[in-house]
Amino acid sequence: MLIKRLLYSISILLVLASCSTKKNALVNRGYHNLTARYNGYYYSTFNMNEGIFKIEKSHKDNFEKVLPIYIYPTPEKAKTTFPDFDKAIKKSSLCIQKHAIKDKKGNEIPTSGKWIDNNWINIGISHFYKREFFSAIESFEYVIRTYTKSDDKYLAMIWLIKANNEIGSVSSSEPVLSLLKNEKTLSRKIKNELPVVYADYYLRRGQNSEAVAKLLEATRNTNLFYGLSKARRARYSFIIAQLSEQATNNKRSIQYYQRTIKLKPNYEMVFYSKIKIARSIDVKRTNTEKTKKSLLKMAKEFKNSDYYDVIYYTLGEIEEKENNRIQAVDYYRLSVQKSVNNPSQKALSYLKLGEINFELTNYQAAESYYDSTLVTLPKDHPDYNSILARKKTLETLVGYIKTIHREDSLQRIAKMTEPERDKYIKGLIFAYEKEQERKAREKEALALAGSQTNTLQTAGSPLPGFGGNLAVFYFYNPTTVAFGINDFNKKWGNRKLEDDWRRSNKTIVIEELEETAKKTENGTSDTTVVPEKTTAFYLKGLPLNDTLIRKSNARIIKSYYLMGAIYKEELDNPKKSIATFEELNQRFPENKYLLNTYYTMYRIYQAQKNTAKADYYKDKILNEFPDSEFAALIKDPAYAEERNAKKSVVEEYYATLFETYKAENYTQSYSLAKEGISKFGKTDYISKFEFIRCMSLGKLKGVDTLEAALKVLVAKYPKSEVTPLSESILVAINNQKNPAPIQTINEEKTKLKTDSFTLNFEAQHFIIAITPDITKIAEGFKTNVANFNSIFYSDVNFELSSNLFGTGKQMVLLKSFANAKDAQSYYDNLMADPDVFKGDIKKDIIEVLPISAQNNQVLFKGKNFSSYKNFYNENYQKLDSKN
Repeated sequence: MLIKRLLYSISILLVLASCSTKKNALVNRGYHNLTARYNGYYYSTFNMNEGIFKIEKSHKDNFEKVLPIYIYPTPEKAKTTFPDFDKAIKKSSLCIQKHAIKDKKGNEIPTSGKWIDNNWINIGISHFYKREFFSAIESFEYVIRTYTKSDDKYLAMIWLIKANNEIGSVSSSEPVLSLLKNEKTLSRKIKNELPVVYADYYLRRGQNSEAVAKLLEATRNTNLFYGLSKARRARYSFIIAQLSEQATNNKRSIQYYQRTIKLKPNYEMVFYSKIKIARSIDVKRTNTEKTKKSLLKMAKEFKNSDYYDVIYYTLGEIEEKENNRIQAVDYYRLSVQKSVNNPSQKALSYLKLGEINFELTNYQAAESYYDSTLVTLPKDHPDYNSILARKKTLETLVGYIKTIHREDSLQRIAKMTEPERDKYIKGLIFAYEKEQERKAREKEALALAGSQTNTLQTAGSPLPGFGGNLAVFYFYNPTTVAFGINDFNKKWGNRKLEDDWRRSNKTIVIEELEETAKKTENGTSDTTVVPEKTTAFYLKGLPLNDTLIRKSNARIIKSYYLMGAIYKEELDNPKKSIATFEELNQRFPENKYLLNTYYTMYRIYQAQKNTAKADYYKDKILNEFPDSEFAALIKDPAYAEERNAKKSVVEEYYATLFETYKAENYTQSYSLAKEGISKFGKTDYISKFEFIRCMSLGKLKGVDTLEAALKVLVAKYPKSEVTPLSESILVAINNQKNPAPIQTINEEKTKLKTDSFTLNFEAQHFIIAITPDITKIAEGFKTNVANFNSIFYSDVNFELSSNLFGTGKQMVLLKSFANAKDAQSYYDNLMADPDVFKGDIKKDIIEVLPISAQNNQVLFKGKNFSSYKNFYNENYQKLDSKN
């Protein structure tokens, strides 16, 4: 019994001795290796993999773009997995602290443990997925630098390359890749991963053909035990197909889309592979009937219900390639109708409809479709700006068309006899009343349905006439109605119920008359009279006399002329331009744009080599406008050169004038400016001559004379390039005449002198928030920050406090951080969290910034937050915590 106790005691002593991290003996190493692997490293890896699994599971690929080789979280999604990676970091850190054997100086002995470097790598990977890339790089570089004899340093190199790629420092990856490429002792795992890392590197550099070569190498790795998984090979095959499609290598793209299908990845990837194959078909060489039948069959399968819009869009593309435009338009419209959860696809379908109508010169329809496209089209779409520009052009054009239609309608009503007009207006009032009655009935029906549904929910009885099936009518189910409203708002925004609700920017409807003011003469709302039921409402805006008719005609003439100009200059449609100008001149033979339209049509026919028509308009210009500039241009082609030469004379004169002013010879510059105005008249330089005349006059006669002269200049030339400068001078003159109180200026100077901030990124840092001195807001903000910390920074012990900060404000202080980079990283995450700023806690009333401990003392003493904010903006932009 005594011997057993002795042996037991000795074994306990041996175990306790082996726990020491200061001895590098066999027993110590064995103990620490065992516990480091199966305790710290195991659980750290488990938490890390949990986070990675959540990221990959929640990731949704956009198959219309080249897929990323690796799946990393966005800054927003990264926060959702912070707790998992924080646990991994914490467990690996504790493991290193407890099980890393150290020398007498307290430094790690790299050769003493097998799993410490793995824990460092786990820490780096966890920081990487938290998008704390610089912290990750530090961990990977430490492993590479310290554990030189461990094969795990190559894994650290792989992750170092990934981190450098993510921060945009692709050039830093090149030497590490070269080192790995030339290393002959790499493990099978690293050899398998190297081509993929290379492919990612090449893609980021835009070297797509090199990326394809490396991905091809990766997909050939089909070894049952050591090769890449089918899921990864399927993803890389899909990317090869996408890149080949971009390079117009249809043969290889189809081959690898088919290979993707054979590898049986998730259904979405299989579906898009089939769609991409269908879109890649050469309709000139292949019979498309089989493909169309296959797509139509897919459109009937319930499992594809989320992809009906994609299927019909693909069918539309095939029909369009075959020049079956009517059928193509039908399919694109079906795609729009079936699109529920895919706004990007809906935008592409609208875009196709817009493009087809544009090509057919159906500009009004095209404008509507382009407008709908921009509602849902992502702003990062490569053609977004060109689509927006075309939409604006068409919107302007349609505005002119509607102006013409509207003015014609008003004139038509105005020309009626009084009995005819009264009858017409009574018809409008009758139609309005009927429409209001219809809306009232609908409203009552919905209200009744809602009350009956509520009764059913409490009593359990069915709606009258519908038996027990409540789902017969969509609007009788408040849940589905609410879902529909939310879905509508998600796609279209909070839009008012009115005509043309789908359009983001509406012009006046053709048939619509101008709305009259709905207020009585005393300015109060008239609740008893409905304007739309009065004759006066419809008479307002009618051109009932000659003066109003002339004004209405002027609007029509201007619209016609500008329409014709848009057709020619912006839409490159000379045929439409000529038709518009001819219609204008036929309707209004004496219009003020007559000469301009003649010359434009002359130039169009000249460009088309239609000599007969060109000569016709040339003769009209020479006969009807013989003294015009256009006539001079036709008679003498050298006239344009002479006119340009004259312009050169003006430029030369202005240059001399400007040099005279710069030389402070104000009397002469004043005289030259007046002479230039008289000599050259209305040229592009007249406002510049006027400006130098004003400035010279001011120098000669004083500030009051300068002020009066510049005010006249600004009024005469509001759009001139010298006007902003003139306005700035007028503001300066006003400030000079009405200076700020001396006391205020001195106070500002004193504040600026006392607020001397210093820059030290390595110093201890805090987060400060300046809030209103309102308990509800200040304490609410502190509570939200504390909740944020408990979720995303559960392993850090922060200190949160608040103090009064001047009059009417509080300073909330969160401390502390080791350096500026850590504080900036926390700051970026905090400001991006929607749960911190909600309700009464609004960003626009709370100022939040990182600050060093020393600068915080200076700030608290001077109470000049705006001064520190300027200091922060000037200096802390060097930090890039997101990278």
